Amino acid sequence: MQNVAIHKARELSPETRMVVENELGRPLQEDEEVTIMAFAPHDAASGERHRELARRLEERINKTAERVRNVAGDELEDAINETVHHVRSHPQ
Repeated sequence: MQNVAIHKARELSPETRMVVENELGRPLQEDEEVTIMAFAPHDAASGERHRELARRLEERINKTAERVRNVAGDELEDAINETVHHVRSHPQ
């Protein structure tokens, strides 16, 4: 079962587009993409588990930052854009 759907605004049915625009409170641009996600909610971690998860996240962010420390800003931006494009054009 699929939990994520990504569509180009220009490909939405008129009814679907109207619903999305009503939810956003603004008209969609033709070149915009709309992402719909459905997932079961869960309680957020608290206490020691929250601190451990925060520590692990910060560690991961620092490792990633270290790996790209010497990469030029525009090169990093291009790599991020290429990755986002790939993920969006190959939905699971």
